Amino acid sequence: MLSKLPKIKDRRILVGFNTADDAGVFQISKNKAIVQTVDVFAPVIDEPYLFGQIAACNSLSDIYAMGGKPLLAMNIVGFHPKYPLDWFSKMLLGAQEKAKEANTFIVGGHTFVSEQVMFGLAVTGFINPKKIITNAQAKPKDYLVLTKPLGVEIFSYALLKKIKISDKLYKKALKSMITLNDKASEVMVKVGVSAATDITGFGLVGHLYEMIKASKVGAEISVSNLPVLPDVLDLIKDGIIGAGYGMNFSSFSKYVIFEKEVKEEYKILIFSSETSGGLLISVPEEKLSKLERGLKKYKINYNIIGRIVNEHPGIILVRK
Repeated sequence: MLSKLPKIKDRRILVGFNTADDAGVFQISKNKAIVQTVDVFAPVIDEPYLFGQIAACNSLSDIYAMGGKPLLAMNIVGFHPKYPLDWFSKMLLGAQEKAKEANTFIVGGHTFVSEQVMFGLAVTGFINPKKIITNAQAKPKDYLVLTKPLGVEIFSYALLKKIKISDKLYKKALKSMITLNDKASEVMVKVGVSAATDITGFGLVGHLYEMIKASKVGAEISVSNLPVLPDVLDLIKDGIIGAGYGMNFSSFSKYVIFEKEVKEEYKILIFSSETSGGLLISVPEEKLSKLERGLKKYKINYNIIGRIVNEHPGIILVRK
């Protein structure tokens, strides 16, 4: 669809849609730019207050992935009449509470009738034009650091199918999804990392591919180093696979090479969609220890999952 649109040429547009980045950036003065994003999706959990929090975190995350700070937001609500108004009130309250935690003001919104409930936020923030972190500057030999565990789609699909899951998985998945990426963003800006993105609908593979394509490099990751929510791999073995997997596999599988030792459940995991996922950070070797110290200071769990390479640009090699 975007290929049919004319390219916008304006020197004030510092980041547009040409590299499939997380947000757009428009310079308004020497030391200030606007960073803007929008996201909307169907509920991943039946509890409206928690879904509101998750949706807010997910939308705010695109601003954090660029190294910006959110300021204003607008609700976008896909209304379905079979749901009571109180359900939507609780959802909006959850979003507002999470926005407040992020020092962001929700100042309005828009509602439309939808075949299923949809919700998200359009978010506007500020960013220093000299400190923008895009997905297009990953460098060979950079380490790849991921700040949240994978497996949210598998968890959500198990809930949808009323598959019994452990309390441990439920609590860990919710905690992950309602945790803002603000502190991780603050750390990576101070460190001055090469590139970053957040892991959401396109899954780990999709968002990593967008990074290496924009940066004209390759990547190698090790599945044994991936952070995974408890019990998720067992659920995959039992056949619990969400719709996002198929979409992402058809879109990105041609850019992935698996070593033969990689187990099937990991192949499914890395193509599965995530919601309010962590930041995927590409950091030079000489700055890795500083990034780790900063993440540890805020008690942010992280995993070093691989490296950026010169070889096979645009291809992700997946090792055991």
